[in-house]
Amino acid sequence: MVSTGTHSDGVPVLAYRIARASGDVLAARQDYLDFYAASTVKLAVLVAAARELDAGTASLDETCTATRTFTSQVPGAGDYTIEPDDVDSGLPPDGTPMPLGDVVERMVVVSSNEATNMVVERVGLPAVNKVLADAGAIDSVFGRKYSDLAAEQAGASHRTTAADLCLLMSALVTGRLAGVERTTWMCEMLGRQTDRLLTAAVPHGIPFGSKSGWVDGIRHDVAFVGEPGPDALVISVCSRGYDEQAAEETLKSLGALATTLT
Repeated sequence: MVSTGTHSDGVPVLAYRIARASGDVLAARQDYLDFYAASTVKLAVLVAAARELDAGTASLDETCTATRTFTSQVPGAGDYTIEPDDVDSGLPPDGTPMPLGDVVERMVVVSSNEATNMVVERVGLPAVNKVLADAGAIDSVFGRKYSDLAAEQAGASHRTTAADLCLLMSALVTGRLAGVERTTWMCEMLGRQTDRLLTAAVPHGIPFGSKSGWVDGIRHDVAFVGEPGPDALVISVCSRGYDEQAAEETLKSLGALATTLT
């Protein structure tokens, strides 16, 4: 079955890239095709936070305040709340103090949109997009906080390609975007993500990490398999127009096949 949505016309499309983190491309299909990025570009937000930690301008135990309400970046559009289908039910009640480290953890491990917006407000949109540029992900953009529908209607979006997601993850796991301590911190956190698709078949004992993304008609994932470094296998898959079950089965199958290359 096909699936339509705000970012899908229902025409099934699949794009992927499989590469070594060093840059050697092993297989690719339509990897420069543009997609709505969904949550995959939260990787860039993670790196932006790691850079603040590296610089000493942020700390994991600094206090943030839990919230589900944010101000639109569109002048005059006012405040908005996270869309009901995307609410993080595990986030503490609004106004609850939270350590920055816990906020980042929720952003990655359960893909919390509220947590992501909190981190974006802490680091700033320019810092997130600088991460994409530094990784060579030149066709990707992090244009707005999540659920900022006024900004989306004004043209601000999250865009990416399978090629760019592969470049971003490769740059992360090879330590080209942050220091050694924070690179290890990020890789370990990505290994705790609860929505495993490309890494579902990774044998026990082999390191891995991933960041998926989804909205109606969109299902993506980008992952590394093996010890972080230039020899790690990096897999990125973007899909549009497939129903959820078909998309997830396809991504899991591609991940299982790619993992045999480790």
